[in-house]
Amino acid sequence: MFAAALVLRVLYVVAVHHIGARPSSDSIAYDDLGWNLARGAGFQFTGAGGLYPTAKAPALPWLVSLVYRATGHFYFAALMLQCALGALVPMLVRALGGTLFGSPVGRLAGWLAVFHPLLVFFSGYLLTENLFCVTVLLALVASVEWLKTPRPGRAVGTGLLWGLACLTRPTALPLPVLVAAWAWAPLGLTVRRGDRARQVALLLLAVTLSIAPWTIRNAIVLHDWIPITTGGGRTLLDANNPVVWDDPALRGNAISTAEREPWKSRFRNHSEAEVDRIANREAIAFGLSRWRDWPRVAWAKFSRFWRLTALTKSTGRWFRTGSLPDRVLGALDPLLLWSLVVLPSAAWGLARTLRWTRRHFQLLPLWVIAWFSFGSIVFWGALRMRVPAEPLVLLYAALGLVDLFRRVRVRRAGLSVVGSRGE
Repeated sequence: MFAAALVLRVLYVVAVHHIGARPSSDSIAYDDLGWNLARGAGFQFTGAGGLYPTAKAPALPWLVSLVYRATGHFYFAALMLQCALGALVPMLVRALGGTLFGSPVGRLAGWLAVFHPLLVFFSGYLLTENLFCVTVLLALVASVEWLKTPRPGRAVGTGLLWGLACLTRPTALPLPVLVAAWAWAPLGLTVRRGDRARQVALLLLAVTLSIAPWTIRNAIVLHDWIPITTGGGRTLLDANNPVVWDDPALRGNAISTAEREPWKSRFRNHSEAEVDRIANREAIAFGLSRWRDWPRVAWAKFSRFWRLTALTKSTGRWFRTGSLPDRVLGALDPLLLWSLVVLPSAAWGLARTLRWTRRHFQLLPLWVIAWFSFGSIVFWGALRMRVPAEPLVLLYAALGLVDLFRRVRVRRAGLSVVGSRGE
């Protein structure tokens, strides 16, 4: 499974990029940070006036720096790192699915993750998507194993993994709290009341301690309170402003306010943290002043987040624009074909889960999917934000497909279904 996923992703990257490819878009930031770290210049961006410190989430730049130390400033090597990270996702999906639903479901979910169009597509960019999928899945596997066999050490290990996920992308910060709430009642059935509170506290403490060194570094270097990264306020304003909300073509999407007036002038000569605070205040004030429009805008964001098609005017292409593969895949749109099969199967699998006695245990992926969906309503409906939810959708899709295949086999044998393993 790992080999198949790795080969597919490497072939895609080789087909899309030439060996001497240079980073573009948001990949530039991670490439720059990784190279500066690799050559001993610290966690800094390269600006017009020289190097300056930043507070980006550190996990991906640190991994990229390890690659660049070995290969030099070779962007294609960083893309190979992305392929390797992406190839780990099916293995972790299989592990999580096997624990929650049994080995047939885990195995099928893993193979679905091998060929998932979005998971393959984002191997072609130096972004946090693949690493975030890996860290979230690792933390979820650890969370499930901790609940099955509660131990203080497992609680600490689970918290450390959730801390790693937060250092990859700060949108994971509420997830340890969600996991603690999910585990609270079942823990009361297997451990004493005092031990239950102790283990949950250990989990949350481990998350805090894993993030604390980076927070302290930010306070020392940037002289400001930045738990993980800046950029949240800017992202909020990018999606919640009059330009986006009042244009039907843009609604649910985002613009770069750092490059548009009047915000460009307002941000000038301010630090990262100050820009974040200015943007955050303006976005909240705007949202409160237009509260009547929130249902319409929220639906536009949500529907864009869960759209069936990948290709829009604001998204990247599967291949270089104008190439034969791009024309073919543009006409077919692999995500559309994929979604027409996978999403109904996932809905059926979720419906089956809701009828089973183990549903509390098996609904953890649903709550994580719900959190990422809520994030799209607050910020904007981007496929990048949806990528970490896709491996979890595949768990329910695999469950639905396995259940349907079993029912077909049973009917062909002239039997009837009276129960199932999940029940």
